[in-house]
Amino acid sequence: MEKFNGVIALDAMGGDYGPNVTVPAAIKAITELGIKVALVGDASEINTELEKYPKEISEKMKIIPSEGVVMEGESPVSAYRNKPKASVFISAGLVKQGHADGFVSMGSSGATLAAATILFGTIEGIERGTIGGPVIGYSPEMILLDLGSNVDTKPNQLVDFAAIGDQVSKLMFKKDNPKVALLSVGSEKGKGNILIKDSYELLSKSSLNFVGNIEPEDLFEQKVDVVICDGFVGNILLKITEGLGKKISNEISEKTENKELAKEIYNKTNIVSESYGGGPIFGIKGIGIIGHGSSKVDTIVSAINTAKITIENNWVEKQIEAINKIRSETKE
Repeated sequence: MEKFNGVIALDAMGGDYGPNVTVPAAIKAITELGIKVALVGDASEINTELEKYPKEISEKMKIIPSEGVVMEGESPVSAYRNKPKASVFISAGLVKQGHADGFVSMGSSGATLAAATILFGTIEGIERGTIGGPVIGYSPEMILLDLGSNVDTKPNQLVDFAAIGDQVSKLMFKKDNPKVALLSVGSEKGKGNILIKDSYELLSKSSLNFVGNIEPEDLFEQKVDVVICDGFVGNILLKITEGLGKKISNEISEKTENKELAKEIYNKTNIVSESYGGGPIFGIKGIGIIGHGSSKVDTIVSAINTAKITIENNWVEKQIEAINKIRSETKE
């Protein structure tokens, strides 16, 4: 296969709607973003969708056949072993082989994370890729990580996350000197468990704009730019916020029939995805974007654009530089 120049691989089978939305999203991305997209998936399904568009548009697509789809909830490790030709693994493989600069998937987040971690490898000293990003609509420019990939974490890992989060905030939101905080049960120094206390001491030595601890209730006020926690806490926080938001919005809708207010509450308590479409996987030596399964065309285009931005801004190199710097600053 020829080596692509500036192409992004899109998992055409990923997400709730598959080629029905990924194909038109790829066409829109090519038209509006001026990039190349390789569609990875079932060739017959992709071609059936492409037949709806003028030939001069469809000819700009590169179709890479795959076999099988990893379903949400399916064991990523087992899937990699039993479905090595699934669309998400082939997409990541194109990047690994140098045929694409990054990949995007709206499919299983676990499989996307596994594909990127296994095929790209992690930055030295990081065990597995990390997921995070802006997750609360009330604080749309606040980065929270880890959101679930590292549930047993050591202080030095949280320090790495802080360095990465600082870079994400600068890249995504153009923050000059992002405020970084640790999520804890109290804002005072000394509050929290051993992990938080030890991480606090290390971050205090760094050149980051570390402002100390932040309590959960303040996450909805955009008081800081980056919030660090382990994946166990982050995932619970994410699911509680989303679940409570859905419950409240449903009650408002049922009891007041105020659909606009219900939608506003739902949007402000759920992942901020429309603008960016998805978030990059942190700590890996390659570009992989994880999106939401329910994403429609415009959101997928945004995810492709996020991949484009991270590629153009040498995202991997910036992470490595930031991690190396903070490790030298906090070394015992």
